[in-house]
Amino acid sequence: MLRARICRDTRQPMDQPRPVPRKDRKLPYVHNIPAWSSNADVEEQHLEFAIKSVLFQGEPWNEKRFLYHAKMQNNNVIVKFTRRYCPDLHQFCAKRGHAPKLLGYGTVPGGWHVVVMEVVEQDGKTLARYAPTHLDRWEEDLTRLVEEFHGEGLVHGDLRDANLIVRRGEPERIILVDYDWGGKHGVVSFPSRHLHEDLTEGEGELERLEITKEHDLRVLKNTIAKLRLPVLVGGGADVMDMS
Repeated sequence: MLRARICRDTRQPMDQPRPVPRKDRKLPYVHNIPAWSSNADVEEQHLEFAIKSVLFQGEPWNEKRFLYHAKMQNNNVIVKFTRRYCPDLHQFCAKRGHAPKLLGYGTVPGGWHVVVMEVVEQDGKTLARYAPTHLDRWEEDLTRLVEEFHGEGLVHGDLRDANLIVRRGEPERIILVDYDWGGKHGVVSFPSRHLHEDLTEGEGELERLEITKEHDLRVLKNTIAKLRLPVLVGGGADVMDMS
């Protein structure tokens, strides 16, 4: 009987694992990665930072991507651990003012990519709150940006409104985030066929996993149309609580 109880107690945490509360999750002991430079001839420098807390990212918890608040000297930064990333696309967009500044990028054992970027301070308002005034500018800027990185042979893969933000005090400038799926056109692909409905709208079930320029353009068009809807209805702010 003792052996049976030992066996039962051993199996229980494997068969019915208890989720670890977010506040009790251990913070990664990573505090040093290469500073970002697109110039391979420049001598490599390193960033020193200290991860302080988990950055809230909603439910369910994404086990392939972790975001943290960190301190780098006297500055607040975001540290991201992800299974895939395209720093070249991130830097391309940042140089044009449409992405958080990329500060550092490297890899650590276990297949993780580590990204350090600036914090884009926001005011808590949704894009729909600003769309009546700034949507035409956003559409123009995003269309140009996407055409430019397509011209460099790069794709993004997830141009939903969930990956668009604006900086506090500068709502006319749209910021694109989340470069996990980005990369070379014809090379990178979606992680599975089970994608958010906004990524398959107008296309149905994906016939192939390859991320294409055509897919980027279709999703961007749908995203702009989605943001324009409250504007057409009556200005956005009176349609729903955007605060």
